[in-house]
Amino acid sequence: MLYTIPQAACDQNVIMTQYIFFSGKGGVGKTTMAATTAVYQSQKGKRTLLVSTDPAGNLGDIFERKVGIETIQVTPDLFLAQMDSDAITDAYKNRMLEPLSAILEGAVLEQVKEEFNGGCTVEIATFDKFTDFLGDETYDLIIFDTAPTGHTLRLMTLPNEWDKYIKKSAEGQGQTCIGPVSQLESSRQKYSHAVSMLQNADRTTVYLVSRPEKTSVYETMRAKSELERTGIHNFHLVINGVYPNHSSLTGLFKSMAENQKKYVEELRHLFPETVSEVPLQQSEVKGVKNISLLGEIAFDGKEASIQTDFPNNKLFTGFSSPEILNGLLNKKSDNRVIILTGKGGVGKTVTACTLALKMAEKGKTLLFTTDPAAHIGQVLETEVSHIPVNITGNLWAVNIEQKTAVEEYRLKIMDDARANGYSDELLASLEEELESPCTEEIAIFEQFSNLLNEPGWDYFVLDTAPTGHTLRLLELPFEYKKQIDMKLKDNIQSATDTGHGNSKIEMLIARLKNPDYATFLLVAYPEFTPIHESYRAMKDLERVGIKAQGIFLNQILKSDDCLTGFSHERWKLQQYYLYKAFDLYNPLPLFAIPLQPSEIIGIEKVKRLSNEIFFK
Repeated sequence: MLYTIPQAACDQNVIMTQYIFFSGKGGVGKTTMAATTAVYQSQKGKRTLLVSTDPAGNLGDIFERKVGIETIQVTPDLFLAQMDSDAITDAYKNRMLEPLSAILEGAVLEQVKEEFNGGCTVEIATFDKFTDFLGDETYDLIIFDTAPTGHTLRLMTLPNEWDKYIKKSAEGQGQTCIGPVSQLESSRQKYSHAVSMLQNADRTTVYLVSRPEKTSVYETMRAKSELERTGIHNFHLVINGVYPNHSSLTGLFKSMAENQKKYVEELRHLFPETVSEVPLQQSEVKGVKNISLLGEIAFDGKEASIQTDFPNNKLFTGFSSPEILNGLLNKKSDNRVIILTGKGGVGKTVTACTLALKMAEKGKTLLFTTDPAAHIGQVLETEVSHIPVNITGNLWAVNIEQKTAVEEYRLKIMDDARANGYSDELLASLEEELESPCTEEIAIFEQFSNLLNEPGWDYFVLDTAPTGHTLRLLELPFEYKKQIDMKLKDNIQSATDTGHGNSKIEMLIARLKNPDYATFLLVAYPEFTPIHESYRAMKDLERVGIKAQGIFLNQILKSDDCLTGFSHERWKLQQYYLYKAFDLYNPLPLFAIPLQPSEIIGIEKVKRLSNEIFFK
């Protein structure tokens, strides 16, 4: 049963708005749990706002209506908003530039406008809007449905980082990466308030959502540890997707239920007083009626299950052959990049490890990840760091570690600037600019770019962060190039450009757009939200000139494992969405990854899965 907010804590005579954050590994059910809590609490008479901060948020999918940055009312006491980075950034730029337009003109004003077109503005604008919600006292309860863990940790540590950065800039040159300190002083006060709200255990609770699986348990504990370091200490654990009615399950489902038991016990041991279990439903949770029913199941312990009358479809037979997959992956140039993207929790990491192992049979292969919550080390049961490590044979793996990337990037930029003869004044200004939290994004992109330019590799396999974070990374080369061009126009050679930086970025952009060099593959599983989010990702890639070449559909059930009851209803749901995916993605090929009886952990299990995918 889910934890219920004590009535006293929500009594406006005692304290004002309460804040709840839902965080966890991608695919664990954060949005569903956030929506369930919001509907349940609103039905208890609490004026509730549910906000998605996920760049690839799907509140609209779950509530079956269009949700944007403008708050909409769903029921008398329930309101929804979806943070849209483009709309938020435009509004932020207009707000910041309006007072400057009255006092600046000509080339000076144009230069300031260009500064606001950099990647930093997207991050600060989105974050600025987030802190607006933390200062809104017109609701009894504000619930944040956040992006997967790495992105969430970034969001929740930013108030402190931006507060420090603006304060430090005020003491120095008075200039930040997105404009003068004088324009941001009111923001600094707002960010300081956000810090106090996040650290106030009487007002903020973090719900960590986990599946009873090894990688999910690991990430849950990592998130808790990271947040505790920022002064956040009020947690509640939700174990979601627990198989119901163990005694009635058979075959594959019985094996998976048995595997869950040890992780449920481990999580209960780690969170002895603040833990809840929510049973896996035989159908998907969509629409206020079903969300409300899940609330009764989760909060009140109601004996019920969500059911959808999917037609008893015939077996889907539209998967493409392993030969077609091999054709997409084979080298057509000196080396080849295989990039996997999709919604969190759909199995990108396992798929990436599986493909990398296959590619290593053909040549020297580097597997790496841009996901802040990297899991390739857990899947391969090998310590993976920022230095490539040999896994087996021709397979190597490396993580792009944020902290290391930022340190190396700052050091490189300052060394280049000194070598180029920058004055002490310019060096001080540059060092101040590099203190910006935005530097992290550029540093990660720099590492990403450097890896793809390393000689000696036949194949690169990239396990990306969940969709929104990945699209941001892939858009960075374009924004990064604009920033360099802008700095060069100022008659000061940019420290981020050593004479080859611009051409290096242009080459990378051209390579990513070239299907002979890069293969983009989407990963999803056959349910509404994953296949539609992957479809949106495909269209976003097309917007920057990149075409996806195939789709992996994961967790595919075999009909022999799903003959009765709960398992048969899950099979019917899958068949329905497999046909939907076939129509949606046509003519792109679909490739099947069968559901496994246990987690894919260890090189031997990765090998077995590789054989199932490539040698049917």
